[in-house]
Amino acid sequence: MKKKLIALLCVTAVVMGMTACGSDSKENKEEAKGEEKKTIRLAAGDPMKEELINAIKGDFEKKGYKLEVSVIEDPIASNNAIEEGSLEANFIQHNAYMTSYNEEHKGDLVAVGDAIYYPCMGVYSNKVKDMKDLTEGMEIGIPRDPTNRSRALRFLEAEGLLKLKEGVEEYSQLEIEENKLNLKLTEVDSESIPTILDDLDAGVCYPIAMKEAGFDPESALAFDPPEIGKEYGILIAVSEKNKDAQWAKDLQEAMSEEKANEIIMEYFGESAVHVSEY
Repeated sequence: MKKKLIALLCVTAVVMGMTACGSDSKENKEEAKGEEKKTIRLAAGDPMKEELINAIKGDFEKKGYKLEVSVIEDPIASNNAIEEGSLEANFIQHNAYMTSYNEEHKGDLVAVGDAIYYPCMGVYSNKVKDMKDLTEGMEIGIPRDPTNRSRALRFLEAEGLLKLKEGVEEYSQLEIEENKLNLKLTEVDSESIPTILDDLDAGVCYPIAMKEAGFDPESALAFDPPEIGKEYGILIAVSEKNKDAQWAKDLQEAMSEEKANEIIMEYFGESAVHVSEY
């Protein structure tokens, strides 16, 4: 009897061990896949991005999801909401900004696939009609935030107006080695550049800021080249644990379709480039 009891206990222990291993394996597999949710809360960074999301909402929901869309224009608040779990994803930022956020806030946000589109950065002016009309000592407004300031300086270098120090990851005016026209570069909030354009000779900003201020976003004297622009593509951001979740892949796929490109073209024309055109 004693031997039978010992044998029974051994068999029970083995079965429990196998069950536990199977459970751990299942949990690890689910963790690797991310959280498989059906209700997805997604924040757009502005009304245009909301319109783009709504254009693909039907196709996404046909796959069995419910997509709840909101607009949060503050990227820090939007990113914090993902970290805290009140959002699954947002559509507001490029990789450089997301990386900066992760470093400053100890975040773990990642991109899902390729960026959906990149907005060109343009040089706009109410005083000159062509880049060649920029002359000695003119005042150019550029964004003051580090990421977009760096992009603007690289853009002006690509136009032959500046020479920047090589090997710098994020440029400030301290890295300008040559300012060929002795341009006065005034740093201001990017969104305010269209509103003070009459006080400047030209300003470097995004087409969406111009459109929201009532200007034609395609009226730029020049747009920055693709080799710069592609680095600043607007992406879908999620928590690290969800980067391989099926819902995240399905969302990225839906937003890469032609319907999204049609909204981009309608809103920006040639001043933005959708992933389907990369």
